[in-house]
Amino acid sequence: MIIGDIPRLNARRYGDRPAFKNERRQVTFAQANRRMNALIRALYAMGLRKRDRVAVLLYNCTEYCELLYALPKGGLVMVPLNYRLVGRELKYILDNSEARLLIYDREFAGMVEEIRADLETVNLYIAVDRSGGHKCEDPVYDELIEGQPSDEVNIPITEQDLAYIMYTSGTTGFPKGAMLTNRNIMINLYNMIFERSPKPDDVLLDVPPLYHCAAQSELMVRYFYGSLTITLKRFQTEEVLDTINRERPNIVHLVPAMLNMVMNHPKVGDYDFSFVEQIQYGASSIMRPHLVRAMEVFGCKFFQTAGLTEAGPALTFLRPEDHVIDGPEYLVRRLGSAGREAKLTEVRIVDKEGNECPPDTPGEEIARGDNIMKGYWRMPEETANTIIDGWLHTGDICMRDEGGYIYYVDRIKDMINRGGENVYPREVEEVISTHPRVLEVAVIGVPDERLQEEIMAIVVLKEGPPVDAGEIIEIVERNMARFKKPRYVTFVDELPKTASGKILKRVLKKQYEQEIKDGKYER
Repeated sequence: MIIGDIPRLNARRYGDRPAFKNERRQVTFAQANRRMNALIRALYAMGLRKRDRVAVLLYNCTEYCELLYALPKGGLVMVPLNYRLVGRELKYILDNSEARLLIYDREFAGMVEEIRADLETVNLYIAVDRSGGHKCEDPVYDELIEGQPSDEVNIPITEQDLAYIMYTSGTTGFPKGAMLTNRNIMINLYNMIFERSPKPDDVLLDVPPLYHCAAQSELMVRYFYGSLTITLKRFQTEEVLDTINRERPNIVHLVPAMLNMVMNHPKVGDYDFSFVEQIQYGASSIMRPHLVRAMEVFGCKFFQTAGLTEAGPALTFLRPEDHVIDGPEYLVRRLGSAGREAKLTEVRIVDKEGNECPPDTPGEEIARGDNIMKGYWRMPEETANTIIDGWLHTGDICMRDEGGYIYYVDRIKDMINRGGENVYPREVEEVISTHPRVLEVAVIGVPDERLQEEIMAIVVLKEGPPVDAGEIIEIVERNMARFKKPRYVTFVDELPKTASGKILKRVLKKQYEQEIKDGKYER
């Protein structure tokens, strides 16, 4: 089976059942398949051909849900774009992917006009028309569909044909295009289905942006089973809470940063969550104290998926029964893990020589399986450095316990060398997060003449009375070896993040390294 088979079969199986819904429209499975077929015909009429890249710059909407299936069904390669990027960053991805068509929300028309004349390969444009949007002369998505037949298309597609080029979030430099084939996506889907136990009557509220693989994967699981997926244009805390109460989904998908904001909303206690059966979370790490608090607020089951774009993205799952707060130590400990490996994927923790690490010993997480990307688009050297002898090297430092549960320790590149002692930022962040006034924290290494690197904690506080740096340092001193305490503590209103909620430590390091050099922070 390939991606394009799913809408065709579901149109027959689930016909009039609603498939996608947002604030503007609801689309049934039968309607979605007809619209996909008509869109494919319209794109071929415009001159596109199999394997052409189509870039998508949209907020979450039913059109986005359709495109996730329509483009692979038509043999075209989807290139989702992060709408938070600026023109220069978008131009890089559009040129690098050699996209021929850009499908964009009219609200982004101004940005598109800024870069249009400078794009190297894009020569076709389609606007998704939101009433009241910016003026444009480009064809409109719905009008193109209305002018085409909607019967089945018959474009030969194989499992090895590319479906998506997903650009990494660029936490360590220029984004790289992970090439995901039809087989990669289908194996990821099967991995998730084996763990999720989905039902046709599920209603999923899929909150993260659909340009991210986490949101796409959750949608695909529910769509495969004939369930309804509700999306929001973009994340707004109160709108999420209002939508939960109005639409009464039994499954809610939030990345940890969103979950943190929702559960700390001052009016969260006024909302009814009794019908929510499960919170799906993942795509970035979550501090254990925040997870415990979320479980108390929502009072439902929790399910974590961990992985990375290059893996399609799922590698490990922490199931609801593993979310134990009270009980034997070995069970409670697992709440801080990323769970166990997916059924169709093998995950190992290895040392620098490639040898399997003993239990509870840090090493690099590597993985292999048919969900692992084909490679990086137009980057053979990067691909060779990342996929070695068939194993994807994730760059994550992890440990595995005796029960097979994998614990994320940190990114290899984020480890701090303080006077010859290795300090993992995440373990310091976990301790600082136990302070009741801390909303978010990032720990980074900054230059130091004597010790090579020193530790800096950048803290976002919840609303309330002020907290001084001494309190943050003291909580680390009480709970960790003295060499792990921060030398510098600073407080900010927010931290820079990717769409999945990962903190952009590269951005923080650049900013604070310069401020340290300028003498802004003293001992």
